[in-house]
Amino acid sequence: MTILMFCLAGSATLHAHTTLLDSTPERASKVTDIDEIKLTFASALVNDGKAKIYLATIREGKDIPISETVFVSDFVIKAQVPELPEPGQYVIRYMVTSLDGDLNDGGYAFELLESKGNNATWFLLGIGVVVLMGVAYLLRSKTTNYEEEIDNG
Repeated sequence: MTILMFCLAGSATLHAHTTLLDSTPERASKVTDIDEIKLTFASALVNDGKAKIYLATIREGKDIPISETVFVSDFVIKAQVPELPEPGQYVIRYMVTSLDGDLNDGGYAFELLESKGNNATWFLLGIGVVVLMGVAYLLRSKTTNYEEEIDNG
């Protein structure tokens, strides 16, 4: 009888529900960009076609279009975010099948902040301003020299 109970207890731990171990973006994080949602689970998942990641706004509950959910490994699923959503608060929900055959669902929130802009953009804008100032200076110098020639002329 003890051996039978040991065997049953051992198999129960092998086929337990799974929990979310890691995520991108992270829970409760504040990010300025999101191009992919990646979820890592504590135990292996069943690739039965039911795994799904959802992205939605918190306030309106509006679904944000993302790609199909794909398996990266037995423990990891991901989905691409093809267009950067507007800044705001979002919820990521997921549904996966654990090894015991039960559907597991869960979710978490994160915040998408407005991007401060690209450093390269600011650099190019700065170069453009310097070039325009240089051209204006050269044109002003040429105009001043031409006016002096006419006055002396």
